[in-house]
Amino acid sequence: MNPTWTKRSRILGRKRAIRKEPDKSWWTPREIEEGSTLAGRIGTLELEVYHAPDEWCVSHAWFDEAEATPEAPLEIRRGGLQSEEFERYLCEGKGTRLRFSPVLADRPVVIRPRQPVFLPSGHEATMYISTPVGLRLEVGDPSVLLREMSTIRLSDTWFGPSTREGEICYSDRTHARHCLDDVPRRAYRAITPLAIRNDAASPLPLEKISLPVPLLSLYGAEDGGLWTQAVSLVRGSNSDMANLTIAREVPHYGGAAEMICGPRLEHSRSGLVRAFSLLFGD
Repeated sequence: MNPTWTKRSRILGRKRAIRKEPDKSWWTPREIEEGSTLAGRIGTLELEVYHAPDEWCVSHAWFDEAEATPEAPLEIRRGGLQSEEFERYLCEGKGTRLRFSPVLADRPVVIRPRQPVFLPSGHEATMYISTPVGLRLEVGDPSVLLREMSTIRLSDTWFGPSTREGEICYSDRTHARHCLDDVPRRAYRAITPLAIRNDAASPLPLEKISLPVPLLSLYGAEDGGLWTQAVSLVRGSNSDMANLTIAREVPHYGGAAEMICGPRLEHSRSGLVRAFSLLFGD
């Protein structure tokens, strides 16, 4: 770390001139001139990115989700970082463009309803599940990836019928809302319509559901919301099997939507049937 530069950045930070960002999606590319910082909060992530000569300096920290706001307020200011702890990325001659590109999680997310939920035999229902997104910090044109980080730090969990069969996932909680109007819109969470049909003879307890987000694409809507395609799960008459289908259609709940990024993992049409115990918790 350069002590002279750090001292200078703190001085500039105290004298900064703040320019509030206009109302736009937080993933919209921005031009950050040398000597300026883009700062704000996305989910539980507090982030500052300073454009120094031939380098970018990144400071970040996480706080409790109870303090997060539905929006993602960002500002551009003159001067350096307010934090003394940061990372430096040497990018000579890479221009002034900076973008926070949202991405879905790199593992399935195990959803646990806050209250017990059951689906009787012969019934189907659609729940709207939100999962936190991460962001890729990219600079320049063409863009160069500096790093990827989460907007919310989820805990790890093992999901499967045994310690030998299953996979490491992220764990999250949900209210399992089935009315779209009741789903809160939060800039750091992507909404997935999840349709479940129970064709088995017994009720289906929805205690835990593994949502395969690495197989989904991420879309940004006109209203600034984040969406994925709809996912369909069918519990067959043989309760040990479930059929997983991912819709091809672009989501339209927030108006016209544009794809931000494709799935992390590709899936084949022949691989839609998976073990029931790997989709629903026992």
